[in-house]
Amino acid sequence: MDFYKYIPVGQKGQTQFTTSIFLNLLTEDEMCAFFRNETQIIADTALLMSKRAAIVDVESARFDSVMAACVTAEIFDAARVAEFKRGITMSPPY
Repeated sequence: MDFYKYIPVGQKGQTQFTTSIFLNLLTEDEMCAFFRNETQIIADTALLMSKRAAIVDVESARFDSVMAACVTAEIFDAARVAEFKRGITMSPPY
């Protein structure tokens, strides 16, 4: 099993990865809020993420739009979105 972690502030990691990796990085509360939200762009994105192995590009305009909606819906705060935007890296499993 692969493990991923966020990149520290001031560094940049992998900015494109599968939706399954993105979803695995969410906390339980974030995941529930994300999938229960009725805002159209969030609901559409959650549906797409659950039905196929798409790619999340944290530098795309779509990602920015979804994250803005998530901040408005109080699913994520700005600091959490910034964490996503820095990207990820593989981590040893410990």
